[in-house]
Amino acid sequence: MQSAESRPINIYTLGRFDVVLDGIPLRFVFKAPRKPLVLLKALLSAGRGGVSQQALCQALWPEFEQSLAVTALYATVLRLRKLLGRKSALKVDQARVTLDPEHCWVDAWAFEHAVAEARDPSELLWALRFYRGMFLSDAEHSLASDARARLQRVFFGTVLQLGLGYERIGDTQSAIDLYLMALDADASCEDVHRGLMRCLALEGQSSAVAAAFLRCRAKLKQYFGTEPSTITEKIYRDACSAAVSAAGTQELPSPAFGPTAECASMR
Repeated sequence: MQSAESRPINIYTLGRFDVVLDGIPLRFVFKAPRKPLVLLKALLSAGRGGVSQQALCQALWPEFEQSLAVTALYATVLRLRKLLGRKSALKVDQARVTLDPEHCWVDAWAFEHAVAEARDPSELLWALRFYRGMFLSDAEHSLASDARARLQRVFFGTVLQLGLGYERIGDTQSAIDLYLMALDADASCEDVHRGLMRCLALEGQSSAVAAAFLRCRAKLKQYFGTEPSTITEKIYRDACSAAVSAAGTQELPSPAFGPTAECASMR
């Protein structure tokens, strides 16, 4: 797959939304053109294969009749081409609208491609560098939310595959570093929080386990309105018990917990 440097249009969607044209970030002096950017985000969500005109009309102009929606789509395509500075950046036929990968490099596409093509752990670790956060977190239509969930599954699945591999061979520090990196990018997966806590406990870092647990609890409350699962709670309690035993003092009370939460990648 070609690099970002080989394409005139670079688009960043993971953890931020930025469009870079010939090395210059796209910025607006006045109000940003909302509908062309909404169309761009829909095309980014659809991936390299593009999306049908019918699906775009339904997602972007649900209140319009079909003929009016198609007219609005064509007008918005023209505006987006002008915004990107290249007519050839968008391919349009009677069925689909597509961002041309010969002109456009997209970090989300590069991430999925790198993971799919990886042949060993080092290549998987390299692929993870593309994922800097949730995909287009401010986009609310179904195309974006479906893509966001898919990319999270790929990211968390890769992180857990690598992390558990490190744990199996006893390389706990590499696992800790990986889990911390992953949580800095996206802290919505309880399985990753749990992996970090498990490894910190193995290293005897009980205070770090407690801090990781509190972070996990706060993030699950933020994202899902739930509490950590009983499995996660047990890792925390066991680490506290080990620290108390080592100090020769009575065990301190643990906080109360509510319903369980699942990793976002498993939903």
